[in-house]
Amino acid sequence: MSDLLKNDSFKKKIVIVGPAYPYRGGPALFVGNLYEQLVKDFDVEVFSFTRLYPQLLFPGVRQEDVSKVPAKPHPVHRTIDSINPLTWYKTAREILLLKPDLVAFDWYQPFFGMAYNIIAGILKKAGIKVLFITENVISHEARFIDTFLTKIALRHADAFLTLSDSVRDFLKSMFGGKPIWQSTLPLFHTSENAAQTWTPESAKEKLVLKNKNVILFFGYIRKYKGLRDLIAAFPAVLKKVPDAHLLIVGESYENVEEYHALIKQSGTEASITMINEYVPNEDIPLYYTAADVVALPYISATQSGIVKIAFGFEKPVVATDVGGLAEEVLKTGAGIVVPPHDVEKFAQALIDFFKNSNIEAFKKGAREAKESNDFSKIGGIFKEILAKS
Repeated sequence: MSDLLKNDSFKKKIVIVGPAYPYRGGPALFVGNLYEQLVKDFDVEVFSFTRLYPQLLFPGVRQEDVSKVPAKPHPVHRTIDSINPLTWYKTAREILLLKPDLVAFDWYQPFFGMAYNIIAGILKKAGIKVLFITENVISHEARFIDTFLTKIALRHADAFLTLSDSVRDFLKSMFGGKPIWQSTLPLFHTSENAAQTWTPESAKEKLVLKNKNVILFFGYIRKYKGLRDLIAAFPAVLKKVPDAHLLIVGESYENVEEYHALIKQSGTEASITMINEYVPNEDIPLYYTAADVVALPYISATQSGIVKIAFGFEKPVVATDVGGLAEEVLKTGAGIVVPPHDVEKFAQALIDFFKNSNIEAFKKGAREAKESNDFSKIGGIFKEILAKS
């Protein structure tokens, strides 16, 4: 091959639009992982936000990552103000100057529907291929306006890339006829890329949970994640598994005092630890390594970065059968799946995990789930999208 053909200028150009580091959370982690893989085969640019959410609408403490060890940092153009339409037009113009072969929008929240509608609409009129990567289609706490905002933005898609069977099926019902590709969420964090190595024993000792059977609930606390059900189930678990300990770690997007009251009312306060804070990247391995099982009592979901991190640390899960949450758990045998919003069955599943099951078989399933989540294949999927859409 000649040096001319090897030149990077002959690579297809892809622009990714979505939240990116230094913003925190799953979507920014997804964009970082996506950039890391695509840049191997393509010329990639990322356009992100100068303001993601107005502070008045943001339920947490801060929007930007404060980790000492950033996860997947990468170059980024911070041009989009989510509530300033002038920046939407400016961003579209800047993207057009790059003459991309494909623009991929990371879609997970209808709040960005108006901004993405303007940017994607301008690009489509200029003949640019538009892909929407749908982490969700409609948000978990959906309102009437969410459907409108979703439809006006996603109508510009030439193709979709989904990350679960449930989202794929929903897209078919909303936008039948448009090409749909499917991938998976990346693992985000694994034992191999941990900033510090822990053993289960050393992690439990650090958390003052030595010789405990640790049940981990991890991530943002929001109503749809079902923490109330888990707290309600825990007294029954503790009766059968007296050395069980519930470890709740994550920033609450609701009134945390309500959860403290529920814990107190449960009578199991001494066996529950609640850490109400956003966890920096370098501390995530501590909590997952200490866990014997990860609990996902979600009331609704499409997929979850939390279960992917569990697989990254080869941890079995007890999860509810909502959206795409249970797909890989059932496929690999990485844990137990029960109906949503059923406190008794969730409690029994946790009891069965510790008392009546072959835990090693679940650990084997978690390892298989980890191996099957090969995000490196995403570059090949994008090559197909560029060739066929």
